[in-house]
Amino acid sequence: MVFFNAKQAASDAASAFEASLKLWGTLPPCRTVERNGVLLVSTGTAIPDQNYALRTGEGPVSLMTAEAAAFFSTEKMPFTWWIPPGPGSLSESGEVTRAGFPLQCSPHSMILRLMEERNTIHPFPDGEISVCRTPGEAEEWAACSLAGFGSGAEHREPFSAFAASMTKEPLGDRFRLLTLSFRGRPAATALLTLPGKTAGLFYFSVLPRFRRLGLGKRLLDRTLEEALEAGCSAVALQASPMGFSLYRKYGFRECGRFLVHSPHPDAC
Repeated sequence: MVFFNAKQAASDAASAFEASLKLWGTLPPCRTVERNGVLLVSTGTAIPDQNYALRTGEGPVSLMTAEAAAFFSTEKMPFTWWIPPGPGSLSESGEVTRAGFPLQCSPHSMILRLMEERNTIHPFPDGEISVCRTPGEAEEWAACSLAGFGSGAEHREPFSAFAASMTKEPLGDRFRLLTLSFRGRPAATALLTLPGKTAGLFYFSVLPRFRRLGLGKRLLDRTLEEALEAGCSAVALQASPMGFSLYRKYGFRECGRFLVHSPHPDAC
């Protein structure tokens, strides 16, 4: 059995999350600043979970939360404040709550070492998986992803622009947008962000009418293959309650919880 170092895993997952946000912040549709010890990334999509504040430095958290409130007010974007697992996370959570950003959810932080043994799923005969290469394919991916998470069509234009920018040079090789089509229709999506040796897995969803057909298993299998082929040694994610059991079956290990705060009650 391979020894699992939860402390190191939590640190790796937190670093991958921060690196992924910084990579997103370089995309043309995004606006990002990092000052007074806090990283702020606006993707241009008015959904709280798609705009991020993350402490990256030292100093008073009260100053950082004021910075975040001012930035996203100017952007006219709702947002979430993310606290990765680790020393000081509960203290930071208390300070962020006192600043007016209550705790909204606490998804599991999970990581998979790709060199370790993992489960694999044989190809599902009626599913076809493609990696988006063009803005048009990315727009189709975005529409499917929004529907998978129950987000309204009013977000389609800005979220499509965010996704389409991931297919363009010079950063196109740092992302993998994967779409699984079932019987000729987009049914599931995933995004791999490739900032370094640990990839970040985001926006993993299956449309409600296509769930419980094994599609999520096949898409996850292909997504992990993409990470391995890109030279990554691990994949980290923040698990929703719906996806948690699937990730566990694949060998992802828990390494704490992210604490997600937001002044917006519909966050998470």
